[in-house]
Amino acid sequence: MTKALFSLLIAAAVLSSVSLFTVNTFAENANCSRDCEAPTLGVLDNGQRVVENGLTLNGKQINVEHQIQTVATTPMSTGGVVKAKLMVYENNGISGIREVAFSIADYQDDRNTNEKVTITFNQAFTGAQTVDVFDPENIVKDVSVKPTIIDQFRTTLDVSFKIVKPFDTSAIIVETLDESRSSRTNVLLNAIAATGKPIVEKTIEPVREVPAPLKQVKSGTAPEEVECREGLELVIRTANGAPACVYPFTAEILRTWGMIN
Repeated sequence: MTKALFSLLIAAAVLSSVSLFTVNTFAENANCSRDCEAPTLGVLDNGQRVVENGLTLNGKQINVEHQIQTVATTPMSTGGVVKAKLMVYENNGISGIREVAFSIADYQDDRNTNEKVTITFNQAFTGAQTVDVFDPENIVKDVSVKPTIIDQFRTTLDVSFKIVKPFDTSAIIVETLDESRSSRTNVLLNAIAATGKPIVEKTIEPVREVPAPLKQVKSGTAPEEVECREGLELVIRTANGAPACVYPFTAEILRTWGMIN
């Protein structure tokens, strides 16, 4: 065998192995002229599994097998923090991901879905990342999403939020979209529920500023009509009739000494 022929055979073998690797890695539709394989949490369109345990919910690993599947319910209570890890496989890596939406919803079918909460990770072509939260009933708070690159194809999204209102057993819906507008939806039925009383946070009203007594008098307020800050008592000095705002125990001492009316 000549050296030239041997080199040609080696080159052909290398090209063949590269082609096979590309097919196994990207598993694209041969009839598609663009990236038709949407990001996935489990399997590609041809059934090839590329991700194990695509969803981890508070430490519980879930293998995403089908578009719609029933999983064991993760019970929660109000005040608890949900930590969901999504393992997203995208042919073009994180740069190819445009949107990943994590929803808690009442699901009957695609036309009868009531989204209670939707947390959406968005990424522009420039790489700028934002997080949108749809939560009309104020069920969650303290929402965060953290992306982490695992390798050239896989990215994890760590979604975290606190539950502040209870909700019945609901589905988790994950929708993914890539730069070619290829999308995929996975519905995990009965995935999560929350019990307990709603958490109502006390709102602290700002302290209202009250002008000093003498400033109020200069503005035309009668001494006996002067307003004091909360916790203080209005007194009138016997010496000159001037108003003052003092603590109640101070007022008692001044009365004992005959210094106020």
